[in-house]
Amino acid sequence: MSDIVIGILLAAGASACFNLATVVQAGETRKVERSSSASLALLGHLVRRKRWLAGVGVQVIAVPLQLAALTFAPLAVVQPADATGLVVLLIAGQRMLGEKATWREAAAVGAILLGVVGVALNGPAHSPDNAGALELVIVLAPLTLLALSPYLIRRELPSNVMVLAAGTAFALTAFLMKILSDSLLNHAWGALIIWGAAAALIAVLGLSSEQSALQERPVARVAPVIFVLELALPIALGPIVGGEHWPTDPATVALLLASLLLTIAGAFSLMRSGPVAAVLVAEQQAEAAPGDGSAATPG
Repeated sequence: MSDIVIGILLAAGASACFNLATVVQAGETRKVERSSSASLALLGHLVRRKRWLAGVGVQVIAVPLQLAALTFAPLAVVQPADATGLVVLLIAGQRMLGEKATWREAAAVGAILLGVVGVALNGPAHSPDNAGALELVIVLAPLTLLALSPYLIRRELPSNVMVLAAGTAFALTAFLMKILSDSLLNHAWGALIIWGAAAALIAVLGLSSEQSALQERPVARVAPVIFVLELALPIALGPIVGGEHWPTDPATVALLLASLLLTIAGAFSLMRSGPVAAVLVAEQQAEAAPGDGSAATPG
């Protein structure tokens, strides 16, 4: 159990970094010229902006924390634990903008914490192995196609499709991070390099899809959906990919599922709450400030 606690703490730290990066980057995406289709050209514009690069730097810090978390705890525990990092946004909304937390925010935080504890107590044990090649293909191939769809179709797509593609890409990255941690524990250096390159590529494409969606939709309508997809897909499919065996006792399974649903519901509610939404909207309004010469586009 001590290893799982360490894994939860590391995952919470990684989530805090990822959420801070999302906030930092949100206001920047609307300052660049809008593209008619998903492409890496948007990232090419964004990398010239210091504030956006600062967000990337925070994300870079989060990656080793997430990888370390997966060496201590199973994927089915690490992903729900990522929801605890949302508390950082709640605190930011209160301290920075004077937004008051209500019973709704308190209930959401309580649901997340209770859900994570329930998952830790009833979830699968950590496994240093992953699934075989056939299982990996069955699970990862459809997700990969969905994540790559905006770049394969190469035409303008609705923003909700971009959100779906981004969430799927980040969920796929979570699977690949599990495989990376297994390769690290098993000293499989060749696999570590191959899967590491794949994870980096999918993460970049997911980031591009997310930034494209943020050009057309407010963060409060993008981030919660992406987060839930990133949380739910690895939990649902993790036992197939991660080599982790769920409990067989019906009562334990019921408690595990209830804990997972509680965590997801709490995360979604918290990301749409007043203080958290205020932080995200405040970052978006940064586009109205004098910039670096880039043309702002209307929201």
